[in-house]
Amino acid sequence: MTATIPGLFGRQARRIPDRPAVTCGEETITYAALDARSTGLAAALREHGVRPGDRVGVCLARGIDLVVALLAVLKAGAAYVPLDPGYPPQRLAFVAEDTGLTVAVTDTQVPGLTSVPVTAAAGRPAGALPLPEPDAVAYVIHTSGSTGRPKGVLVPHRNVAALLAATAGEFGFGEDDVWTLFHSFAFDYSVWEIWGCLLTGGRLVVVPHWTARDPEAFHALLAAEGVTVLSQTPSAFTPLLRTSGFGNGELRVRLLVFGGEPLDTRVLVPWFERYPDARVENMYGITETTVHCTRRTLTLQDARQGIRSVGRALPGWALYVLDEQGRQAGPGVPGEIHVGGAGVADGYLNRPELTAQRFLPDTITGGGGLLYRSGDRGRVLENGELEHLGRLDDQVKIRGHRIELGEIRGALLEDPHVRAAAAVVRDTADPANACVDAYVVTDRPDGVPALRERLAQQLPAYLVPATITAVDAFPLTPNGKIDTDRLPAPRTHGAAVPVETEAADPVTAQLTGIWQRLLEEPVGPEDNFFELGGNSLLFARLATEIRESGLGHVSLRDLYLTATLQDMARLIRSRADAA
Repeated sequence: MTATIPGLFGRQARRIPDRPAVTCGEETITYAALDARSTGLAAALREHGVRPGDRVGVCLARGIDLVVALLAVLKAGAAYVPLDPGYPPQRLAFVAEDTGLTVAVTDTQVPGLTSVPVTAAAGRPAGALPLPEPDAVAYVIHTSGSTGRPKGVLVPHRNVAALLAATAGEFGFGEDDVWTLFHSFAFDYSVWEIWGCLLTGGRLVVVPHWTARDPEAFHALLAAEGVTVLSQTPSAFTPLLRTSGFGNGELRVRLLVFGGEPLDTRVLVPWFERYPDARVENMYGITETTVHCTRRTLTLQDARQGIRSVGRALPGWALYVLDEQGRQAGPGVPGEIHVGGAGVADGYLNRPELTAQRFLPDTITGGGGLLYRSGDRGRVLENGELEHLGRLDDQVKIRGHRIELGEIRGALLEDPHVRAAAAVVRDTADPANACVDAYVVTDRPDGVPALRERLAQQLPAYLVPATITAVDAFPLTPNGKIDTDRLPAPRTHGAAVPVETEAADPVTAQLTGIWQRLLEEPVGPEDNFFELGGNSLLFARLATEIRESGLGHVSLRDLYLTATLQDMARLIRSRADAA
């Protein structure tokens, strides 16, 4: 059955066995070798008791071994469950328990699970492994949950096959393409990157952890590897436009795909001016509808006009904007976006009530399928295209990550000293500055720093609020809800001693100005960039501004090791002295 990931990959492995499949640094594996290694590991998993329909954890850093493991789990007839090793142990433990894992492919020990190394081989010769059924679940990816409990989305093989069938011909994917694996495999954008590439014969370039966070290094990798298909969230892409190499026009990107969060098309003007022949696609999608469900080809004129359209449904997908009574809204009338067709997932793992609330019977076409109720607000334009208008609830997307504010509130309320909690999105003009600020009513205001440390051990970094501010009580609206407009300004740090720029050395003075411009507040010499509300994108911008201001080039990795202002200034001075 070729409507499965192993079936489609096997077709490529037989067609182009000696072509490169995955590159990571200096190492490259061919399609034949990837096929053989993954088959061997699949047989070993079978010997460890894995059976069709099971779920198997994968806890590996990004690299060739990760791709081998994912493919092996699928060949064994199981569904893979991402356990990103960068996530806190408590989060990994929750995902393992929620999915009922007993086995994980990993190079470390995952508590409570049988660890199988990626190099494992069957003890006896294995026969041909039967392909999974198209309706079998391929992967379970967890998304943020409004109740504080993440929910696992069940996505079958047929959905991934349908996504490729809907896009491969239109975009002309083939063996001459070079893709990047930029995103965490716990983020569903990786499904598009990994399988979009390997099921169409391309070469997948793994972007190392630090390279993904350093726009200069990432741009250099794109040029060196000759990447032709680049998939990005808008927040991750924008810093590339300010790299020193961007003006050289040396990239070979023929297709640039945006997804994961709303796109402000105006930021693309420099790209179109530098690469007028590259095709640019804006794709709207949701984990529950298999990564993407629309596409819109963008032009320089679109970018200059700042259009917000996400286009029309992919072939096999269906989009409807419904009013509160479940009727189709007329052209231009806002409503809730519902998605039907080939990409709708099988629901949430062990969450029948939530599945029934979000996955509804398709009463519009009467075809017996399901409609996914997205919670997104939108409207159908006169030309039939969809315009995305944000959320109807308190779910937000920040730098491509889907965040339920309720999950952050729930984590805060687990602290015995916290009596009430709120989480709000800080309103910023620049998406890179977007962050969540938390407020707590607590009988231990002095314990707020420890509270934030506990959250960092429990939640993925993207869910940890930038600030936590203790208040005596929450201001309320006449309806008894928290009045977020009357909350105090977030308390980003204690009584830091500001830098006296006139007395400071020139490097410290200049660096202080950059910090204050990015963080939009006074800073002290012992302040930590991240504790002041900074994030990875702002940190990448900090590195760029250090270079552009003439302070020299310091790698993002070295800067991460000196997150306080005075330590960073000391590093920059030492580099200048050494030069």
